[in-house]
Amino acid sequence: MTSLLSPLQNLFHRAVTPGDQDPLRAQVRQLPRRTQQVFLLSRVDDLPYASIAARLDLPLEDVEKEMVRALVHTRRDSPQVLPASQWYVRLQSPLTTASDRIDFRRWLDADATHLHAFHETELHWRRLLAPARQLAAQGGYQQKRRHRETGAWLAGLISMVVLMILAL
Repeated sequence: MTSLLSPLQNLFHRAVTPGDQDPLRAQVRQLPRRTQQVFLLSRVDDLPYASIAARLDLPLEDVEKEMVRALVHTRRDSPQVLPASQWYVRLQSPLTTASDRIDFRRWLDADATHLHAFHETELHWRRLLAPARQLAAQGGYQQKRRHRETGAWLAGLISMVVLMILAL
Protein backbone atom coordinates (compact mmCIF):
# COMPACT_ATOMS: atom_id res chain seq x y z
CA MET A 1 0.00 0.00 0.00
CA THR A 2 2.78 2.44 0.80
CA SER A 3 4.40 1.89 -2.59
CA LEU A 4 1.17 3.09 -4.18
CA LEU A 5 1.18 6.24 -2.08
CA SER A 6 4.83 7.17 -2.49
CA PRO A 7 4.42 9.02 -5.84
CA LEU A 8 1.65 11.12 -4.30
CA GLN A 9 3.72 11.89 -1.24
CA ASN A 10 6.54 13.17 -3.42
CA LEU A 11 4.26 15.88 -4.80
CA PHE A 12 4.20 17.62 -1.44
CA HIS A 13 7.94 17.63 -0.76
CA ARG A 14 10.39 20.26 -2.01
CA ALA A 15 12.66 19.01 -4.74
CA VAL A 16 16.00 17.93 -3.35
CA THR A 17 19.09 19.17 -5.15
CA PRO A 18 21.68 16.56 -6.17
CA GLY A 19 24.01 17.67 -3.36
CA ASP A 20 21.28 17.24 -0.76
CA GLN A 21 20.48 13.53 -0.91
CA ASP A 22 20.05 13.43 2.86
CA PRO A 23 16.54 14.66 3.73
CA LEU A 24 17.68 15.92 7.15
CA ARG A 25 20.42 18.00 5.54
CA ALA A 26 17.89 19.45 3.11
CA GLN A 27 15.58 20.34 6.02
CA VAL A 28 18.40 22.04 7.92
CA ARG A 29 19.30 24.01 4.77
CA GLN A 30 15.68 25.22 4.57
CA LEU A 31 15.83 26.80 8.03
CA PRO A 32 15.94 30.60 8.16
CA ARG A 33 19.49 31.96 8.32
CA ARG A 34 19.32 33.01 11.98
CA THR A 35 17.85 29.65 13.01
CA GLN A 36 20.56 27.82 11.05
CA GLN A 37 23.24 29.96 12.65
CA VAL A 38 22.00 29.34 16.20
CA PHE A 39 21.50 25.64 15.52
CA LEU A 40 24.98 25.14 14.02
CA LEU A 41 26.71 27.09 16.79
CA SER A 42 24.99 24.84 19.30
CA ARG A 43 25.25 21.54 17.48
CA VAL A 44 28.61 21.77 15.71
CA ASP A 45 30.57 24.17 17.92
CA ASP A 46 28.91 22.79 21.07
CA LEU A 47 28.40 26.28 22.47
CA PRO A 48 26.00 26.76 25.38
CA TYR A 49 22.98 28.96 24.77
CA ALA A 50 24.42 31.82 26.82
CA SER A 51 27.54 31.94 24.63
CA ILE A 52 25.46 31.89 21.47
CA ALA A 53 23.30 34.71 22.80
CA ALA A 54 26.37 36.79 23.60
CA ARG A 55 28.03 36.09 20.24
CA LEU A 56 24.93 36.99 18.21
CA ASP A 57 23.70 39.80 20.48
CA LEU A 58 20.40 38.02 21.09
CA PRO A 59 18.37 37.52 24.24
CA LEU A 60 18.72 34.01 25.64
CA GLU A 61 15.00 33.42 25.11
CA ASP A 62 15.42 34.07 21.36
CA VAL A 63 18.21 31.51 21.17
CA GLU A 64 15.92 28.96 22.82
CA LYS A 65 13.09 29.79 20.40
CA GLU A 66 15.41 29.32 17.43
CA MET A 67 16.54 25.95 18.77
CA VAL A 68 12.93 24.81 19.19
CA ARG A 69 12.18 26.02 15.65
CA ALA A 70 15.10 23.97 14.30
CA LEU A 71 13.98 20.81 16.09
CA VAL A 72 10.33 21.16 15.08
CA HIS A 73 11.08 22.11 11.47
CA THR A 74 13.30 19.07 10.91
CA ARG A 75 10.85 16.65 12.53
CA ARG A 76 7.10 16.65 12.01
CA ASP A 77 6.19 13.05 12.69
CA SER A 78 4.22 13.34 15.94
CA PRO A 79 1.72 15.70 17.56
CA GLN A 80 3.98 15.77 20.64
CA VAL A 81 6.97 17.17 18.69
CA LEU A 82 6.48 20.77 19.83
CA PRO A 83 6.15 20.17 23.58
CA ALA A 84 8.92 17.56 23.58
CA SER A 85 11.21 19.92 21.65
CA GLN A 86 10.40 22.78 24.00
CA TRP A 87 11.26 20.64 27.02
CA TYR A 88 14.44 19.34 25.40
CA VAL A 89 15.67 22.88 24.71
CA ARG A 90 14.51 24.27 28.05
CA LEU A 91 16.36 21.58 29.99
CA GLN A 92 19.62 22.58 28.28
CA SER A 93 19.16 26.24 29.16
CA PRO A 94 21.09 27.89 31.98
CA LEU A 95 17.81 29.48 33.06
CA THR A 96 16.30 26.09 33.96
CA THR A 97 15.21 25.98 37.57
CA ALA A 98 14.37 23.12 39.91
CA SER A 99 10.72 24.06 39.47
CA ASP A 100 11.10 23.62 35.68
CA ARG A 101 12.56 20.15 36.24
CA ILE A 102 9.64 19.23 38.48
CA ASP A 103 7.19 20.48 35.84
CA PHE A 104 9.05 18.43 33.24
CA ARG A 105 8.72 15.32 35.39
CA ARG A 106 4.99 15.96 35.76
CA TRP A 107 4.68 16.37 32.00
CA LEU A 108 6.49 13.05 31.44
CA ASP A 109 4.30 11.25 33.98
CA ALA A 110 1.06 12.69 32.57
CA ASP A 111 1.03 10.46 29.48
CA ALA A 112 3.13 7.57 28.16
CA THR A 113 3.35 9.25 24.75
CA HIS A 114 5.23 12.16 26.35
CA LEU A 115 8.13 9.94 27.35
CA HIS A 116 8.21 8.40 23.89
CA ALA A 117 8.11 11.85 22.22
CA PHE A 118 10.92 13.14 24.42
CA HIS A 119 13.03 10.06 23.72
CA GLU A 120 12.43 10.45 19.97
CA THR A 121 13.42 14.13 20.21
CA GLU A 122 16.67 13.15 21.90
CA LEU A 123 17.39 10.57 19.17
CA HIS A 124 16.52 13.13 16.51
CA TRP A 125 18.99 15.57 18.09
CA ARG A 126 21.71 12.96 17.67
CA ARG A 127 20.72 12.24 14.06
CA LEU A 128 21.07 15.93 13.24
CA LEU A 129 24.80 15.98 14.03
CA ALA A 130 25.98 14.59 10.67
CA PRO A 131 23.87 16.95 8.51
CA ALA A 132 24.88 19.86 10.74
CA ARG A 133 28.58 19.06 10.29
CA GLN A 134 28.16 18.78 6.53
CA LEU A 135 26.41 22.12 6.37
CA ALA A 136 28.93 23.74 8.70
CA ALA A 137 31.78 22.60 6.45
CA GLN A 138 30.50 25.12 3.91
CA GLY A 139 31.26 27.84 6.48
CA GLY A 140 29.86 31.30 7.03
CA TYR A 141 27.52 30.45 9.87
CA GLN A 142 29.83 31.83 12.56
CA GLN A 143 29.93 35.31 11.11
CA LYS A 144 27.56 38.12 11.91
CA ARG A 145 25.88 39.85 9.04
CA ARG A 146 28.35 42.24 7.47
CA HIS A 147 25.94 45.10 6.89
CA ARG A 148 25.76 45.72 10.64
CA GLU A 149 29.54 45.82 10.95
CA THR A 150 29.80 48.10 7.92
CA GLY A 151 27.11 50.36 9.35
CA ALA A 152 28.94 50.64 12.65
CA TRP A 153 32.21 51.39 10.87
CA LEU A 154 30.52 54.04 8.71
CA ALA A 155 28.82 55.63 11.74
CA GLY A 156 32.19 55.81 13.50
CA LEU A 157 33.79 57.45 10.48
CA ILE A 158 31.02 60.04 10.21
CA SER A 159 31.26 60.76 13.93
CA MET A 160 34.98 61.30 13.62
CA VAL A 161 34.52 63.69 10.67
CA VAL A 162 31.85 65.65 12.57
CA LEU A 163 34.14 65.94 15.60
CA MET A 164 37.00 67.17 13.42
CA ILE A 165 34.75 69.80 11.84
CA LEU A 166 33.52 70.95 15.24
CA ALA A 167 37.09 71.15 16.55
CA LEU A 168 38.00 73.61 13.79
